Amino acid sequence: MQGNFLAAYRGAPQPWWPTLGYTAAIYSIWAMLSWPIIGAVIAIERGIRRVWARIAAYLLLWPIVIGAHVALFALIYWPVYRSAGVATRWDMTSIMFVRNLDTNSLLYLALVALTIAWLRWPRRQAERAKATPPADDNALIIRNRGTVHRLPFATIDWIGAAGDYAEIHSTGRAYLIEESLTSLAQRLPAGQFARIHRGALIRIDRVHEIEPIGRGDAHVRLVTGAELRLSRRYRANLTALLSPRSAPAKPAQ
Repeated sequence: MQGNFLAAYRGAPQPWWPTLGYTAAIYSIWAMLSWPIIGAVIAIERGIRRVWARIAAYLLLWPIVIGAHVALFALIYWPVYRSAGVATRWDMTSIMFVRNLDTNSLLYLALVALTIAWLRWPRRQAERAKATPPADDNALIIRNRGTVHRLPFATIDWIGAAGDYAEIHSTGRAYLIEESLTSLAQRLPAGQFARIHRGALIRIDRVHEIEPIGRGDAHVRLVTGAELRLSRRYRANLTALLSPRSAPAKPAQ
């Protein structure tokens, strides 16, 4: 097909149907080789652990596949494509190797890549499912250092931001999880938690006292003894949530 288009571009178009038949012959050999190649890739991926060793195995397999393709083509299709200039199957094999080296190499790499992606897809799906904690209406399910923890909402004192991570303080322990504070706030029940700073969330019933420090800011002291900064941006919302006669609470965002 590539040769047909190039010939047409150069002003000497080739007959369409012979070119299509030649292309079909090329890919028929690839159809025969696909399953052995897939089997070899599976064996390499499952049997060789070191990355450099797997790469070496694929590099060694590459000339074997290319050689097998041109040899099978010459064996099967030489009676169809032989001409006065191609006396033997060996001559045809040499010509086919040179003419189709780039195409066969690309097809080999594509088949290897697709097989590896197919093999790793279930593993990636399992890792995603493992990394996503199940939902719980009464607790926060988190993963910390490879272990899943269930933290009842009533045991959480406050949560602080740590870059792209969040640190949950509960019953005297701190749990660092790979989730932003904003994302975590969406999983907390409305009315029980409040944002007091861009870098901190607290459980409302843990508030012991609020001490103004000027310019609308304040310090929030919890019953646990922790002292956190209250930004004036969130002060009105916290005051409303602490009021026993307040309107329905807003989400902890």
